[in-house]
Amino acid sequence: MNAPPCVTVTRLLVGTGRAHQALSFANLSPTALEVIGLPGDLLMRTLKMLVLPLITASVMAGVCALRQSTADMGKVARYTLLYYFSTTMGAVVLGIAIVNIVRPGRGSPFDQLDSGEGSCHAANQKTVASHAASTGQHSPVEAFLGVIKSAFPDNVFAAAVNMNVLGIITVSLLMGAALSSMGPEAVPMITIINIFNDAIGKIVNWVIWTSPIGIASLITTSICKACNLAATLEALGLFILAVLMGLLLWGFIILPAIYYATTRRNPGQVYRGFSQAMATAFGTDSSNATLPITMRCATEGLGCDPRIVQFFLPLGTTVNMNGTALYEAVTVIFIAQAHGVVLGAAGTVIVALTATLAAVGAAGIPSAGLVTMLMVLQAVELEQYASDIAIILAVDWFLDRCRTVVNVLGDSFGTGVAAPVAR
Repeated sequence: MNAPPCVTVTRLLVGTGRAHQALSFANLSPTALEVIGLPGDLLMRTLKMLVLPLITASVMAGVCALRQSTADMGKVARYTLLYYFSTTMGAVVLGIAIVNIVRPGRGSPFDQLDSGEGSCHAANQKTVASHAASTGQHSPVEAFLGVIKSAFPDNVFAAAVNMNVLGIITVSLLMGAALSSMGPEAVPMITIINIFNDAIGKIVNWVIWTSPIGIASLITTSICKACNLAATLEALGLFILAVLMGLLLWGFIILPAIYYATTRRNPGQVYRGFSQAMATAFGTDSSNATLPITMRCATEGLGCDPRIVQFFLPLGTTVNMNGTALYEAVTVIFIAQAHGVVLGAAGTVIVALTATLAAVGAAGIPSAGLVTMLMVLQAVELEQYASDIAIILAVDWFLDRCRTVVNVLGDSFGTGVAAPVAR
């Protein structure tokens, strides 16, 4: 019998704390950490290697299949975009409500931690500074416009080299639409694409057999590299509680409710069908790396229409970031509370809108929300407190994994919601 989600998360937190306590005594050398992390690194590399061919083949195959069926392609696209926007905005609103109820910023939590020279947090401050320098003074609107431009790359090969997933999806959509409109003469090419797509799926099945070892390696390495977990949990405990409460409510209460309300089906089947994808998302800390597993779970675990899966999930992995949007809203308001800044109604609305736009622009890679969070801070004129993110990074390795799971769950439930549209 499966334990309730809250019990599972509690066990995970206790286990993580005990593991950190045990591993911290080992005082492992950098070489030892590299050896321990090798299986996880190889898993990440293999999954990322499959992302580009998987997106290209699956999107083209999905568009061809949809256009050749009785499904209304425009209707599918409208449902997809409506779901992406409404769920992302809904997650942000939930995060804002929770952070204002819990008020984790009371008591000046950042003053309780040592961030002096030589501390773990001081090293994180350098990371934040480098990201802030690369971000510059771009507003969230400018960043969002940049995302739109990246969807139309001027060089498809450069887009592939730079892993511009949104650009690759656009090219694949156009190619699939063109092939499906060419009639019988395009059938051989479509057949090759379908065969190639099946071959990628076969490789994904092979990778899944090795994923438990790789996931364990990634989590162990992250725990070993974490800052003083006990002191950080004591200072940021309410912040962590607010984030986890929001992620739990969204991923295990609201998303299932949306799924049941629209499909009248048991949401438990989604968790069972996507359990492998959820575990991979937590281990790899990357929506993009999890995409091959998520697509396999959708077709085999949940029995979704492959046409919808091939269209919905690659796009959702790029622009549908429920967990990231919620986390950014909670973090920015938490920083404001910690410094006694009252954002007011106008500031809160700005946080909601910019967190939604920033989440769309967040790449599906580990800690990508760091860059977009700086943009949200700039939008409400709190960039002078950007150094506080360095302290939050001490627990971000864990929270980022949790929000990646929720990102994947948002796509997973969305696939089930969109499936009836193709019938």
